[in-house]
Amino acid sequence: MNTLILLAPVLLACGGDGSQPLPTPLPGGSANYSASLDDGPDFSRPHSLAAADWWLAYDSGGLFASFSDSPPVDFQTELEREGSCRLVGFESSFCDAGCEWGEQCVDGECVGEAPREDRGALLWSWPEGSEELQPDDLLGYWGSAQASTVGASEVTVSAITLEAPTLLPVTPDGSWEDALSARAAGEDLTLRWTDPLEDSRVRLHMTDCVGSHGGIGAAEIECEGPDSGALVIPGAYLDALADGDWSRGECGSHALVRYAAAADPQDTGLRYESRASASFFWRPGW
Repeated sequence: MNTLILLAPVLLACGGDGSQPLPTPLPGGSANYSASLDDGPDFSRPHSLAAADWWLAYDSGGLFASFSDSPPVDFQTELEREGSCRLVGFESSFCDAGCEWGEQCVDGECVGEAPREDRGALLWSWPEGSEELQPDDLLGYWGSAQASTVGASEVTVSAITLEAPTLLPVTPDGSWEDALSARAAGEDLTLRWTDPLEDSRVRLHMTDCVGSHGGIGAAEIECEGPDSGALVIPGAYLDALADGDWSRGECGSHALVRYAAAADPQDTGLRYESRASASFFWRPGW
């Protein structure tokens, strides 16, 4: 497993699959946590997260935040890892005594999410404005913004200020949908984009109809790595996903998310993520 992680920079430096050089990254994607990461994937999950999603082309943005003292429960198991991607799976488990409301049975034990914390007011700012948010009845924070400018944004909560830039989504190099449709079984697929940013990252999650409708897919793909201009998805992982449940409608939408993440040096479990998504559609057989 460690060998595969170490190979990831070589794969990306050679154009993902070695066939094309990568574009030169542009400045503008820096935030302290994401900029500190190396070329390997980061699948860690912070216990407290404020996440801003930007749709600058549509003059809008949105923020959701919640805070707790431990990371979210992970109901899936990592099955394989290759390069910047991993295949995760899920098997149902049985708990003899049954679980309380809000708990899930994982590996024979009932587990629940850590309770949310009230951190008081949260101040969110971006180039065109700012908003002070208070937690709702479920201790979640929600905000919306009119935003169209690439620039600095901040959240301040519990006397901690975290800064990350507003972002535009990646610009696909060619049609990712066509590339997925034309892919033969077993073939790796390289997603390419033309405008990588220095020190920003990308994240991909692909699931079947079960995951799209709020469940947990038996096989799902997760990828994460530097915003280099290319991301290689192993063909075996796409094959495993294609064997999933595609029997329902309204599924097959996926997104490559460009993001920059900031963290407090004393508490990296508290993060502010600034994100922008490039959506694409893939459903096996379509």
